[in-house]
Amino acid sequence: MQEGHTIFPIKDEDVRKDLLDEHPKSKAKVNLYTWLVSFTSGLGGFLFGYEIGIINQVFTMLPFKLFFGLITYDADSNTYHSSPDRADIEGWITFTFLIGAALGALIVSYPMNLFGRKRTIIGGGSIFLVSVIIQSLSTGRGLLYLGRLGAGIGVGIESATVPVYISETAETSIRGRLIGTYQLMITCGIFFATCVNSVIILAMGDDSGDLEWRMSFALQLIPCLLMMVSMSFMPLSPRWLIYRGRTSEALQVLIRLRGKDSGDDEVIREHQDMLDTVEQQKRYGETSWSQLFTDPYVRYRTFLGVSLQFFQQWTGINVILYFGAALFDALGFSPMLSTIGFPLINSLFTVLATLPGMYLIERWGRKKLLVWGGACMSVSLLLVTLFGHIGESQDKLDTLGIGAILFVFTFTLSFGSTWGPVVWVYQAEIFPFRYRAKATSISTVSNWVWNSIVSKSAPLLLSAFGFKSYLLWAGFCAVMAVFAHFCVPETKGLSLEEINEFQILVTLNPAIPMERSVDASPTAASTPHDNPEMNQRTLIEYTENVCISSLSLHLASSETPSL
Repeated sequence: MQEGHTIFPIKDEDVRKDLLDEHPKSKAKVNLYTWLVSFTSGLGGFLFGYEIGIINQVFTMLPFKLFFGLITYDADSNTYHSSPDRADIEGWITFTFLIGAALGALIVSYPMNLFGRKRTIIGGGSIFLVSVIIQSLSTGRGLLYLGRLGAGIGVGIESATVPVYISETAETSIRGRLIGTYQLMITCGIFFATCVNSVIILAMGDDSGDLEWRMSFALQLIPCLLMMVSMSFMPLSPRWLIYRGRTSEALQVLIRLRGKDSGDDEVIREHQDMLDTVEQQKRYGETSWSQLFTDPYVRYRTFLGVSLQFFQQWTGINVILYFGAALFDALGFSPMLSTIGFPLINSLFTVLATLPGMYLIERWGRKKLLVWGGACMSVSLLLVTLFGHIGESQDKLDTLGIGAILFVFTFTLSFGSTWGPVVWVYQAEIFPFRYRAKATSISTVSNWVWNSIVSKSAPLLLSAFGFKSYLLWAGFCAVMAVFAHFCVPETKGLSLEEINEFQILVTLNPAIPMERSVDASPTAASTPHDNPEMNQRTLIEYTENVCISSLSLHLASSETPSL
């Protein structure tokens, strides 16, 4: 070991505070242009939410069910009967969209790096636009499935690209809030879709025939066109511009995003940090898919991205969003309340719940919100189970059902302010630039794959176990709170370049103490990041040696650090 350097165990919070001390930041002034950029790109999330919001109510429309064979009409008895294939057809209508979204998220890394984040968002909107037209004009199940698949691909592209674009344009001190606008726009999409569909159901009704459901699908064209047109006026990501060698253009974009003069010291320093980091990582070359899981520098970050998206889907939120009408109906409420009243209230709750999360993410931090959110959702679902099961077994759903509904709303509030926005924020900021497109892609694929699994299995679980099935999601929520406490390092206040240096995210176990130099001015060859000439193999060997040395010291001192 070089003289003047010491190895000692530290916690991830100590590393984060050290980085903040080394790179102090002034308090960000409100720059409306930055917020405009975030909300405009966030319209990609609006498409996602709108799609979720309409399908739940479209499934209740009589003309839709008749047209696609979910039910049959018996003229002799003047009654409707469920088709034997109804569950399978409904499953495919939902499943094709979700698989399309997984596919879109999987392929998005290539256009994201080649054409840039902004153009990829517009491209995803174009695919969504064509797919909506196909759904609206469907003449049979085949075209409907094709339109659903295409819409899924478009939404999958948006879901992986929008948070990355916002993270690369946002100022550090408000990055969490700005990325949170993506989740806010998802919830706004759900709410607006529920409102619009409710109006269509009440104003047009089943007497309007197929126009009812065709109108529901077609109205998605409006926000899609709005997003595509408005995004054409937004800037390219400054980090992507640097990656493509357009450094002076990147500086001009950064000046406008920060609302500062061209000679402002902070803007020049931020631009130089971006330039140094991107150029340094470009020397290592394009990353491969396998490196996400084998490279010690990034594999724990990949584990976090994939795991957090897995847990987000197993909160049970999509069970409420996709099958909420069935839940409210099972609690004994009228069809009008089940299909319009409670879905409207719940979707409004989801919008309002996101707002405190956007504020608290830069006050409490990412980790604390994930821990408390998981705990609160677990308790809420346990109480939904308790009220629902007791009410059903004692034939008191007319009274105890109100209690279950209230805790559905507290669950929605907890999710909307914690695991809803925070997972997208965390995923968008923890990956180094050269890994970011592929790593974000694979993490988002995790979201959509588990989303499809939950949506496919939930009806079977609800049918077999009734209210007891909510115990499964309550259990997952408890586990994810523990996971967040022990496995998720805090990134609040760090720039994307500083998170690159956040060594606690390198090792396979964030509780293992890392090596850190006490010398404030390490030599040029002290770390691979300080010396760009060191190759990827050297970086891997350096990281592994740091972990082994630190673990040995940790065992020798019998000290157990905690997060």
